Amino acid sequence: MSVSSVESASPVKTTKREALFASVSTCPPTTPITTVCALILLVALIYGTLWGLTDDKALPGGPIFGLFALVVLCYLGGQFMRLFKVPTLVGMMVFGFVLRNVPHINVAKDIPEGWAGNIRNMALILILLRAGLEVDANILKNNKSTCSKLIFIPFIAEFFSAAVASHYLLDMPWIWSFLMASMLSAVSPAVVLPVMLKLQKKGIGVTNGVPTMVIAVAGIDDVLALTAFEVLLGVIFSTGSLGWTIAQGPLEVLGGIIYGIILGMIMWYIPSPEQKSKSVFRFMILCFGGMFVLFGSQAVNCGAAGALGCICLPFVAAIRWKQSDWDEDNNPVGEALAFVWRIIEPFLFGLIGSEIRIEYLQPGTVGLGLATMFIGIAMRMLAALAAAFSAGLSLKEQIFVTFAGLPKATVQAAIGPVALSYARKLKLGAEVEEYGIMILTVAVLSILIAAPLGATAIALLAPRLLERDVNVNSSLSEKTKTDIAETMVPMFDNNSYHSYGTKDDAPLLQETEMNSKE
Repeated sequence: MSVSSVESASPVKTTKREALFASVSTCPPTTPITTVCALILLVALIYGTLWGLTDDKALPGGPIFGLFALVVLCYLGGQFMRLFKVPTLVGMMVFGFVLRNVPHINVAKDIPEGWAGNIRNMALILILLRAGLEVDANILKNNKSTCSKLIFIPFIAEFFSAAVASHYLLDMPWIWSFLMASMLSAVSPAVVLPVMLKLQKKGIGVTNGVPTMVIAVAGIDDVLALTAFEVLLGVIFSTGSLGWTIAQGPLEVLGGIIYGIILGMIMWYIPSPEQKSKSVFRFMILCFGGMFVLFGSQAVNCGAAGALGCICLPFVAAIRWKQSDWDEDNNPVGEALAFVWRIIEPFLFGLIGSEIRIEYLQPGTVGLGLATMFIGIAMRMLAALAAAFSAGLSLKEQIFVTFAGLPKATVQAAIGPVALSYARKLKLGAEVEEYGIMILTVAVLSILIAAPLGATAIALLAPRLLERDVNVNSSLSEKTKTDIAETMVPMFDNNSYHSYGTKDDAPLLQETEMNSKE
């Protein structure tokens, strides 16, 4: 065979630049240009619809225009930051900050506070529903002692250490210090959950149930933090009996559990497992059940019941669903919730970025707030290491579990501005507002620092420290290593669990795994 024939038979390699040029120069255009055009067309039609429905409110200076511009620009800002290997949620928050503080483009100031609060609550509902849905009841049952240690010991350590640090470093009253600590003590399921699901699917760390235990820890940790936050918030802003306010906490917890169990068991039979459209009904009932318990509990001043009801409902319902027609590769309700989360993500992080004003960022508050956060994180990691050691996990699993509790993002974004909102709504004076500003500032700092650090640590340590179960019918190939990294990527594609970080981390993770091979 001649050289020319060999050359003609070999495939022609096309660079990314050539492919992009070809897609632009082709008529009609091809992917990825058509994808961009479709998104632009969709955004334009959505805005046109809003303008047609609301008229002046959708024009510059109106609340609809402010919210729409914030969401679109924060989403684009997150994607722009991803080009520089910066987590998308950081980019969303930064653009939200810019859209509030830069003159002439500060459209975020037109968004009503009530809208922002409801959107934060919607995001919180999605977080808790996803966490409850993915907890494996069998592994929790078989590892009751281990899970209890990993849940309560680190939480208590961070809660009390952060409270003490807030009191002495930020000069906050004790009750406000504990409110600050309850906000800081929550682990971010939006960062932890996608990676754990991918590890679980690939059989990595499943021998001792590490992914499920970490998911359970993150979910229940959030319930503890939110319950403490709601009780303390009620004590601070209560106008009734202090004794009843304190006693109300356990009753709210019990009410949330009962609600979740009853409605979850009803969903075992309604809709019927034989019904073709059961997944649609399950998704709708789950979402509205979560919204009802959260917003309803807030309406009757029993906020702690809402968070617990939101996580118990999907947990109980999924027990029977997983036994009948679900498996690791077929979780339609979880996929639908993940898709909705990708839509609401720029709302949440854009809004919390817009809550921060330049005048809030006093050097003393920022420095001491960072010190408070790191003291709490350090105590959590030490306590988590001790709890994992006493639970009988291997040394590598102990180290991984210790770092798995590091990320902070979604819960801090959802509840960080709440105290300040209450203080302004009730007009309690400058001193109370200042404490609310401190909590909001530290919440933003914790997201900007702990979220990317925790996500990076989990992605890099997972393939190194956790063993793969040989009984799982998939091999830890290069694609698997890439998949683990890609769980940190927000994408508009069919993979519902891509929700954090940068796709460019995949080669780094592959290199790390290859270097760790024995």
